[in-house]
Amino acid sequence: MNRRLLVFFILVNALVSLTIAVTVVWIAEQRRPSPEELVVPATPAPAVVLIATPTSGDAQTAPESGSAPPATPTEVAAPPKPGETEIYTVKAGDSLSAIAARYGVSLNRLLEINDLADPNLVYVGQRLKIPVSQQQGGAPGGAAVGLPQQGLQLRIENAGELAAESVQVVNDSDGAVDLQGWTLSRDGGPIYTFSNILLFPGSGIRLNTGSGQDNSINRYWGRDAAAWEIGSTVILRNPNGELIAQRTVAGSESP
Repeated sequence: MNRRLLVFFILVNALVSLTIAVTVVWIAEQRRPSPEELVVPATPAPAVVLIATPTSGDAQTAPESGSAPPATPTEVAAPPKPGETEIYTVKAGDSLSAIAARYGVSLNRLLEINDLADPNLVYVGQRLKIPVSQQQGGAPGGAAVGLPQQGLQLRIENAGELAAESVQVVNDSDGAVDLQGWTLSRDGGPIYTFSNILLFPGSGIRLNTGSGQDNSINRYWGRDAAAWEIGSTVILRNPNGELIAQRTVAGSESP
């Protein structure tokens, strides 16, 4: 009797469990959304409406079918006006003092407008706000600062002697001059183009024709022959090709 009762209880238990499981599955199926509800209807692309604006000459003329709409003129940003600021991105070899001199602003003003504390701390890629002055007109690099093209002198030394030949560019003006893109040449002769060199008032840079190691006051052309001939004229031009200074090479000229 006990065995039959045990079997009965087991069967009832299994039946109840099965009933509960079937009920749970049924409830879950009822709450599941239909496949149609899961499909996101495609949103049609908005229709492009072309509106032709008639001009005074052809106000009554409809545009021809298939003709392309007139080109929209490209907007050109106006250069910054005096009193505004422009953005300068710091490049390798730049310093805050050199940037300030290049743009004709004081170092203190540059520090103030950019909220900087250390005048010796600057990094490549840093974006600096540069105040635009009336004299500067927002023209960077290759331009001169202060008195742009006044007081630049040329001094030729040991012309025709490769090992000692050089031309010195001296800034006798009252402003700094950025020589980037400037050239030294003679008619029918070789041309040397300066890299990013900032000449402060009273300073100079010497271009040596031969080979050597560049430093703050010397540049080396690396030629295997002399560049300047006695009687020829050495010419200094800015990046726009304008004549800035020239000097005829004399036989007795020396340092």
